[in-house]
Amino acid sequence: QTMTEVTFDSAMTHLKKVVYKNRIRVKDFIVDFDKLRSGYVHSNHFLTALSMAKLDKELSPAELQAIATYFTVQRSPSLEMVDYATFLREVEAIFGVQNLDKQPLSDAPTEPAELLDRTRYQMSSKVLDDPNDEEIYLSAIGRLQDIVARRGTPVKPFFDDAAADNNSAKLFGHVTLSQFRQCLSTKLDLEVTEPEVTVFHKKFQNEDKPEFVNYIAFSNTIDPPKPVTAYKA
Repeated sequence: QTMTEVTFDSAMTHLKKVVYKNRIRVKDFIVDFDKLRSGYVHSNHFLTALSMAKLDKELSPAELQAIATYFTVQRSPSLEMVDYATFLREVEAIFGVQNLDKQPLSDAPTEPAELLDRTRYQMSSKVLDDPNDEEIYLSAIGRLQDIVARRGTPVKPFFDDAAADNNSAKLFGHVTLSQFRQCLSTKLDLEVTEPEVTVFHKKFQNEDKPEFVNYIAFSNTIDPPKPVTAYKA
């Protein structure tokens, strides 16, 4: 973490993942600092609240500061405060439920943490560290898109079958790497090299359980485009 430059986006993504995974109600820690319910708190109170929510156990001081700075607004010529109301709206959006104070957290969709990615199942927004890997990926995925488009048969149902197998390790929307490899070569008859399978795995692996491949994201990347129904919070 120390080597990577901290940006607001990277810090906020990290915070959302921690909040989601641990089901932290950040609001409960902040509102007490805002007696007037103005939606604003002082920066030191904002950081104290995040610390009380135990977010400082996972996020670095630089990450927390980047978030505080991003939401800081000028309330008057001499007064800067953190617009925590906007911050909370962005954080609570990951649960797909607004006004969490009025709805119990059990109403939140129980999606795995790695799908906090805004694109969710639609695709993988991960860019591979090695430019060569990214090049192999783009070339291979383009080739498969062409083949699948010509065939006109989506690949997702084949992965669904593999995932539904009773002997299959269960993680929604995922198959194991060996199932993924087998699906491509045997069931779909797609010629894919081992280096290509490796980069697909890197691109679509589950963050918490790297032995699993997110086949929904993979399928949505190579299947013929169809109208996507946006998930409405």
